[in-house]
Amino acid sequence: AGPLDRAMRLERPERIEAADGEAETIFTDTGLVFVALAPASLAERQAGGRHDGIATHVARLRTGTGIAGGWRLSEGARRFRVLAVDDTARRSGFVACLIEEEGR
Repeated sequence: AGPLDRAMRLERPERIEAADGEAETIFTDTGLVFVALAPASLAERQAGGRHDGIATHVARLRTGTGIAGGWRLSEGARRFRVLAVDDTARRSGFVACLIEEEGR
């Protein structure tokens, strides 16, 4: 991924449980982040209760956002679910995320 040239909203998932036992996940906007977005051809499949997903893009953004798997990036009507975060390069000030565009 190249320069951080896309302004995207970073959304944190929150699980809301009702008294009747029903639960839903809502997303809370944590603010604007600048992202480098590139197509990906990598597959990310998880088992053991985690969602399966196919990484459609790789996103790179600055460290310090707290981003984790299950979070979401949005740009207009487009939504990208974070499948995995690689922060091994955090000394450089960046994290890389495998993300899946929702609705694809």
